[in-house]
Amino acid sequence: MYKVLIVDDELLVRVGLKTTIDWEANGFKVVAEASNGEQGYEQYKKHMPDVIITDIKMPKKDGLWLVEEVRKEDHHAKILVLTCYDEFSYARKALKVGADDYILKSEIEDEDLVATMQALKKKMDIDHKNKDIKDKVLTSKNDIKRSIFTDMIKSSFQIDANLTERCAGIEFPLVNTKFAFASIAINDTLDEMHLERNQIKQRNHAIRNILLDLYAERSVDYIYSHQTKRYVFFLSSQTLNETELKRIFSNAINSVRQYFDCSLNVVYTDVFDDMQKTLGVYKTFIEKAQVLFYKYETSYFITNMNSISFSEPKVFNLEKEYNKLFIEAIGQESLDRAKELLHEMSCYFEQSNVNPMIVKIFTAKLIGDIFSSYGLFIENNQEINNNEYYHQQIEISENLRGIMYLLMDFTSKVIIVIQQMRYTNSKLLINRALHYIDQHYDEKISLEDVAQKLHLSKNYLCNAFKKATGENMSLYINKLRIEKAKRLLVESDGRIKEIFEEAGYSNQQYFSKVFKKITGMTVMEYKESKNLKNKN
Repeated sequence: MYKVLIVDDELLVRVGLKTTIDWEANGFKVVAEASNGEQGYEQYKKHMPDVIITDIKMPKKDGLWLVEEVRKEDHHAKILVLTCYDEFSYARKALKVGADDYILKSEIEDEDLVATMQALKKKMDIDHKNKDIKDKVLTSKNDIKRSIFTDMIKSSFQIDANLTERCAGIEFPLVNTKFAFASIAINDTLDEMHLERNQIKQRNHAIRNILLDLYAERSVDYIYSHQTKRYVFFLSSQTLNETELKRIFSNAINSVRQYFDCSLNVVYTDVFDDMQKTLGVYKTFIEKAQVLFYKYETSYFITNMNSISFSEPKVFNLEKEYNKLFIEAIGQESLDRAKELLHEMSCYFEQSNVNPMIVKIFTAKLIGDIFSSYGLFIENNQEINNNEYYHQQIEISENLRGIMYLLMDFTSKVIIVIQQMRYTNSKLLINRALHYIDQHYDEKISLEDVAQKLHLSKNYLCNAFKKATGENMSLYINKLRIEKAKRLLVESDGRIKEIFEEAGYSNQQYFSKVFKKITGMTVMEYKESKNLKNKN
């Protein structure tokens, strides 16, 4: 099954591509999607797809940039660009920088797309059967090792004759040996902002070489994968044991700390000798290695995966605990309160060792609730009005700190936009308050109810309302209610109890007091005066 990544800034186009054909029936699986070239590249690094289908013209980094970046390190992934009839010049540019073919957007919904993918699959099948063609273009033995590890994952560690032969070619033993998995994350003890991107890349490469040298010294063979600051190794050696593994990782930690002022966090498996167990061990290992999500501030961390367990709180309970408070803090424009809540959430997640997937789901839903609550304020702000972007950033985040930074940055920007809009558009907000009151004044509503509905602080709404209308909100609501009561007294034969309840009051004595204060007459005096007037 070949993996497919779809990149397009139009949601409908992505949905159309995913639903037009039966991908799995044709030998493909859509593993990820993105809305611009930058996000597409992150998804490429995460999933290492076999096929990338990308639009050309997109915000931020476009499709041409994505093609060039992928081609710098991958000459095997097939790249198809989406184009319109009037964009062939862009398609030609894409082909020049490394795209394999183009698809007209007008053909997304017809059989031409199916034919294109089937033809592509035939070519990829031929390429994969001929290992010599693939291996010749790999620039080093380590590239081959990364490629083999990726293919093992794709095939769910089903070792066929082709993989066995390729492993033999790099002298990676699969029989009469012992195995283990290890996930190693680079943990920065200093602020990475002081390093340029190229410096970070060089440092990470040097750290990888330290690990590889230690494996070589102890005759441990390896294949591996690499994502940003994390390496996953599949290790093989006849003499492999847990003591040896811990010694290797401890030596690596000491060297990295000495030379680069950072450390390593490591999760490894028990040593096993049955190749048939590989898939089961790998699945459990990848799940448990998520503990590194929380280990970004430790000096170092080494543990066997069997010592790791996660708590599984209900997302609904987390929402009930935090979402309302967090949204209220934003409405009150209290960044300090938002920070307190973020710190409280972060501490709870870390101390309870909450499954990182639950943390990501909860955070994504919280941001969704903020968008729902404050859409009025942020709908015209291009910088933050992108719910999908924030969800994707949460999905690819490697640690809790990154997610909390993202949420704090988003929250501070929302609060700034709210403050600016309240200052410049208070009339619009008061009109919305008046509209809500006009629709609900005969119900049990208060200043707090209206403020909560519009996500405004009570103090702000009270002051702004009186400044705009010349009277406080409770008087405004009472006037509307009394006007309705006056109409009912004249137009209906209902009893006083029925009338004051229909006007929005629950207490007759209070209704009578308010009625006289506003009209200058008692209820009966007003009713009699209107009856007398009608007779005359």
